[in-house]
Amino acid sequence: MLVQNYSTVPFSHRCKAFTAHRSSASQSKLGREFSDVQSHSARASAVSKCERISMSEDLLRSRSYPALRRSTFQRPEARISSSSINSASENAAESNGTTGQQESLEVLDMESYFSGRDERLEFCRKLREQCHKVGFFYVKNHGVSEELCDSMLEMGRKFFDLPVELKMQLDYTNSSQFRGYMRIGVENTAGVTDFREQIEFGPEEAEDIDIVDGMENKLVYPLYRRLRGPNQWPPEDDLPDFRREAELFIDQMNEVSMHLMQALALSLGLQKDFFDSTFKYMPHYQMKIAKYPPNPASDGAEGIGMFGVGAHSDSGFLSLLLQDDIGGLQARTTAGRWIDVPAKRGTFVINLGEMLQLATGGYYLATVHRVVSQSGKNSRYSVPFFFNPRLDTDIRTLNVLECDNDVVAGGSHCLNKNTLSNGGLSTHGGRNKLFPVFGQNAFKSFARSHINVTREHHKDIVQEDGSVVLDKLFL
Repeated sequence: MLVQNYSTVPFSHRCKAFTAHRSSASQSKLGREFSDVQSHSARASAVSKCERISMSEDLLRSRSYPALRRSTFQRPEARISSSSINSASENAAESNGTTGQQESLEVLDMESYFSGRDERLEFCRKLREQCHKVGFFYVKNHGVSEELCDSMLEMGRKFFDLPVELKMQLDYTNSSQFRGYMRIGVENTAGVTDFREQIEFGPEEAEDIDIVDGMENKLVYPLYRRLRGPNQWPPEDDLPDFRREAELFIDQMNEVSMHLMQALALSLGLQKDFFDSTFKYMPHYQMKIAKYPPNPASDGAEGIGMFGVGAHSDSGFLSLLLQDDIGGLQARTTAGRWIDVPAKRGTFVINLGEMLQLATGGYYLATVHRVVSQSGKNSRYSVPFFFNPRLDTDIRTLNVLECDNDVVAGGSHCLNKNTLSNGGLSTHGGRNKLFPVFGQNAFKSFARSHINVTREHHKDIVQEDGSVVLDKLFL
């Protein structure tokens, strides 16, 4: 069985520790871990970015983590040839007779990824197939204990059971970073109100401000800098251990996500550490805990409350979902069919975001999905975790399409910066434009979905009629 964690150093501590110990990194255990970023320029960039981190000293002192054990599995080799993956894919297709659109969701076993070369090759083949044809899959043996997953869902139930006046003390309109509690009716997807309540968290950081003429200015540019800041946590007296459990879960989800990004690199025929410099040290993750009440219409008819969240694709790179067994999640295939994505004990649901679709020229899919409100008396609870790179990551610098491999450049999917398939530079039939910098897409998504926060805290991008001036994303 896979051990619970992969690292001896909590993920959120790495930047600070790396900066403090960089002079002796080559001799230290921490230095050996950071040596995964192989190029000197990448390490220098990581140091520069890490020096900007500003988590409070009190927070760092207050966090208590268990001793984490390193995985005993073999390290995946640095690169798996794309010809090997292509050969494995062809052999698998011949053996099972499958061609064309694939609509079933695979359950990928991460234990095989850390096993021998043949098992790892098969894992990457399945991963590539799911990312290219479906964009949704499950992973099991991911390393996060079922006890912690159960605890997170129970913490969510306890939070949403609090009196509304206590939850509203954490109202998201207090936060210019769009974090905190959101009651039913304040968020929309494509202009339609979402029938859910949620609480949202991100990296715990100081607010990013400029000093102009001796005065603090929070209306900083580029706009995505405004997404840095603190979280709003339930008071310990109201919900004991909530923050401790949530931060432990975040750390472990960051670890799993980083391994998945490395597996994605291998599945594309790239070096395993291809994405490390943009993800490993300052990822701009996002976590929600959400409650979806049952459909208020007794007959399940369409109307207000029909969808917990409407059809959308995620704006980032990689999404991991912990969900209970109530159901309601659906994914839309490229053929236009909606398929159910039910809970499977001991797994996370994985889907890809728009930035990974953009980075691969549309070869990997940012699949549209939704949550249909269920009939009955029971609410649905879920914990989505979005793993994203640094806010300033420019997809054009990743050069996925220009690497020396034939995974995304073979057969009928000859892709380059001028030839895009399956959307590439946009989603939703061209209605949702994708920007090359991750932070631009992230801020755009927040500003559109949470117009109340935008109007309250980002007035410089709001016109007199209340609409948002997205052109300022480029400033």
